[in-house]
Amino acid sequence: MKKRLFLTGPSGIGKSTIIRQALGPALAYAGGFVTERVSDGEGRLLGYELLPAAAALSGTAYQSWRFLDYSGSVPAKDNEVFRNQGVRLLQEAEYYPFVLLDEIGGFEMLIPQFRNALAELLNSEQPIIGVLKGAENAASIKRRFGLGDKFTQLTDNLRAVLGKDGDTVLLEVKAPGDPAASRIARAWAEEYAPK
Repeated sequence: MKKRLFLTGPSGIGKSTIIRQALGPALAYAGGFVTERVSDGEGRLLGYELLPAAAALSGTAYQSWRFLDYSGSVPAKDNEVFRNQGVRLLQEAEYYPFVLLDEIGGFEMLIPQFRNALAELLNSEQPIIGVLKGAENAASIKRRFGLGDKFTQLTDNLRAVLGKDGDTVLLEVKAPGDPAASRIARAWAEEYAPK
């Protein structure tokens, strides 16, 4: 089994769910980060927050940082979350048995400090499992936030680098609960995540 596994596919298809189910209690030992959707009591989207990876087990005990805010009339992004907390979580990941990156390939790729820390982590020997934002999702973010062609170039480059890397598997999730993706994620967890 290759050291790095990234699930990709349409938004909302269950990529994060597949990974979390495969890792189970081993999430407590993960370095890296997760992103969580935040909604109000009526299910209306308020934004997305960044948390340490172990928060995927129980986010209540962890500090979170909102990087996308949909609570106002115009969506707002906070680059400082990835410039500061995101970089710190990537740098600290080397101290954990494995890394969860859920997810990468969004507007954080425009932040040089984050890109550099991500490149360093991807060039390390750390086992990594995560979600890579698909090209359609990246195009949607580009339109929504008025990002330029540099954003497309950076996200396309990330997908190309990961796709060519001999230690990385990019796996397309084709349906909710995709049995093949679930089986491969469980096999990865069996090999790289502590019991």
